[in-house]
Amino acid sequence: MARVKLTLEVEPELRRRVKIAAASRDQSIREWILGAIRHELSLENDGEEELTLPPPGVKPRGSENPPRPRGGGNPVSEAVIEDRR
Repeated sequence: MARVKLTLEVEPELRRRVKIAAASRDQSIREWILGAIRHELSLENDGEEELTLPPPGVKPRGSENPPRPRGGGNPVSEAVIEDRR
């Protein structure tokens, strides 16, 4: 099965707690997080909440807060518009 990368940012305190929880089970952070995700998804499938997935090939809707370009600068389109003024 192909893998994809999932990246998230968390507060330092939450990272510390995850690191401690993983170490207490002699797991890597990756193993611990995957277990937590699988556990949460299995709870949803046991009737608490129905997990609905889009049909294969359908992209999920975009986020209300799309990612911003790194570096704190303006997106290229805004830079071009500013340059033309």
